[in-house]
This record gives sequence, C-alpha cells and structure tokens, in this order.
Amino acid sequence: MSSSVQLKNTSGGYKPVDPNDPKIQEVAAWAIAEHNKQKGTDLVYKRTLKAAREDMIGSTRYFIDLEASEGCKTNKYYAQVLEIVCQTPTKELEVFMLQENAPIPVAN
Repeated sequence: MSSSVQLKNTSGGYKPVDPNDPKIQEVAAWAIAEHNKQKGTDLVYKRTLKAAREDMIGSTRYFIDLEASEGCKTNKYYAQVLEIVCQTPTKELEVFMLQENAPIPVAN
C-alpha cells in the first residue's frame, strides 16, 4: 500500500515538509510511543524518511514515513497523526502500519 506522503496536493493544504524538522521528528516519535502503548509493542524510533502535513482550521494532519526497530530488526512504517490545536492541544494516532515488503537491512 502506498503511503499518503506520496499523494499529490488534492486538499489545498497538503504540502511536503522537511523530515528533519524537529516538529516532524517529535510527532513521529510520539506516534511510535502511542502505537507501543496501544499495541503493547516495543518499537524504537530510528528516523523519519518522508513527511507531509495538511493544515486545517484548528488542526494539522501529519503523514510520516519512518523507520523503527524492534530488537535487531528495522522496518519502515507509515503514521498518520491528527494534532488538534485548542486550549489543550491533543494528538490522535489515526493510522500506524508496517509498510509491507520494506524491511531495512541491518549490518551484522
């Protein structure tokens, strides 16, 4: 399945962003922590590969391709996070999934 990071700008507010941006890295790390909490996994954030955001009134949706490891195996994942900006900002993990057929080789 292709990630939303690769979609064209169809909503008007969708735009690619620098995967090294500290805010993107914060959201990616939060997505992994939230996934671990929800699913009882022990993924460790490695890096962000691609990212995009969609700005909406009162919220921002992030589309992130990232690498995470569990034990000695590293894989690619896709995360979609909705951040609602209000008096108390909140985040919601909308999608978190393994990108099939995309393991990252790890040197022994």
